[in-house]
Amino acid sequence: MRLRPIFAILGLLLLVTSGLMLIPLGIAWLLDSTEEYPAFTLSSVITFLVGGALWLLNSGKIGELRAREAFGVVGLSWLSVSFFGALPFWFAPSGIPSLLDACFETMSGFTTTGATILTDIEALTPGLLFWRNLTQWFGGMGFVLLTLAVMPLLGSGSVHMFRAEVPGPTKEKLTPRITQTALYLWGIYTLFTVVEILLLLPELHWFDATTVALSTLSTGGFSTYNMSIAHFNSSYVDAIVTSFMLIASVNFVLHFRFFFQGQLRAFSDGECKFFFGVAIFAMLFVATMLYNTQVFPAKIDNPEAYSTFSGCFRLASFQVATLFSGCGFVTADFDHWPNACRVLLAVLMLIGGCAGSTTGGVKVVRFLMLIKFSIREIALLVRPQAVISLKLNNNNVEREVVARVLGFLALWMLLFLFSVFILAFILDPGWSGSAGSVEPESARVVSGALEDDLLLTAFGATLSTLGNIGPGFGGVGPLENYADIPDAGKLLLMLLMLLGRLEIYAILILFLPFTWRR
Repeated sequence: MRLRPIFAILGLLLLVTSGLMLIPLGIAWLLDSTEEYPAFTLSSVITFLVGGALWLLNSGKIGELRAREAFGVVGLSWLSVSFFGALPFWFAPSGIPSLLDACFETMSGFTTTGATILTDIEALTPGLLFWRNLTQWFGGMGFVLLTLAVMPLLGSGSVHMFRAEVPGPTKEKLTPRITQTALYLWGIYTLFTVVEILLLLPELHWFDATTVALSTLSTGGFSTYNMSIAHFNSSYVDAIVTSFMLIASVNFVLHFRFFFQGQLRAFSDGECKFFFGVAIFAMLFVATMLYNTQVFPAKIDNPEAYSTFSGCFRLASFQVATLFSGCGFVTADFDHWPNACRVLLAVLMLIGGCAGSTTGGVKVVRFLMLIKFSIREIALLVRPQAVISLKLNNNNVEREVVARVLGFLALWMLLFLFSVFILAFILDPGWSGSAGSVEPESARVVSGALEDDLLLTAFGATLSTLGNIGPGFGGVGPLENYADIPDAGKLLLMLLMLLGRLEIYAILILFLPFTWRR
């Protein structure tokens, strides 16, 4: 692997990041929040100098990127941008004093996970709050894709980088040129964001409307308030946010075909229909369970919210949309809903939205292919001589694509189970890495979880971070945070966020010896 082209592109990405830091600096100036000026200025200068040095020393060696070098660029770029993006939080007087916690928050932002270590979000200054949500917006569509759109310098290597960053089993180019495809995708993404801001402005202040929209279209879920979207207590805001979470969950290729080619039939896509069918079923099922179940903790704490079916449907539709899309906004304590609802929500978190969207999870199209493949195998048991092809949208699915999907699902599940085991081990209060009578760090775990709930916490935190969702279950539920997770656990969860956002392969390839051989 040639390292100098990788360093050159990393430098280019850091230069872009240093420019992005000027946006929250401008917001701080508009809102007269002078405390943040030194933090953003210093962070931008440091990032610019490091990025500029990497670019100047290596720009003449870019050439044509090969596939493994493109994967290396994508994986290392997300790590480096998350580190430098954490500097404003670390430098600001009212920011995050721990560098690890600052990196956790930024990694959660850029990967659109939405998991937070902040116990009092509203204590942050406006510029830091805006930067926090802005990281999600740029991470949602992918800042590597943004760089390809505005700086088309990589030739055929841009195709490999596009494939490494865009989620889904297949990567469809909308136009012959990757740079033009990137521009179209970012244009549609920006258009939806602006439309949501305009729709929210009658109800919210411009700062709130903007930050909510940034996190909605990226399906990130960071909020500027401790109570998330529940802070606004508005059915109108809930409806707008729910609608745009679902819009962001649809493959952006379908949006492109609708806007630029006038293809209404694009939304008859099998994956899209399956996604909305499951979402509507889940909303109705959860609303019915909430209304008809007489006693459960959340209903005892807030009986008025669950007193009518319309009220239950409002809560159910929002939480189904936010967890199915991986957004992670909160309007209710779903961790204290009936068990049937919690299980269904966990399944939705696992599935995620459509391929080619900003959502997390393993993607609907993979589950759809798995279902069709299983049905075909059962049919072949009954009629062994039959020739039954696997079809999606009336097109034959190539054997190579099916094998890739099954391999990804197997790898995802193995990684998930292994991570639950490791995190449960880290959280176990009976284990300590050092001898003596000192209380182990893991004994001071997650404030919202009893010892009996630690396995549920490990399950929820792993599912939430690997699926890029944010809130989980147990001690990392919708009303809790990740502040009390031990440092080793935070490092593991940060890795899972990155693996989930880049769909495992772009990160695992960095640990394979043959990747680095010439």
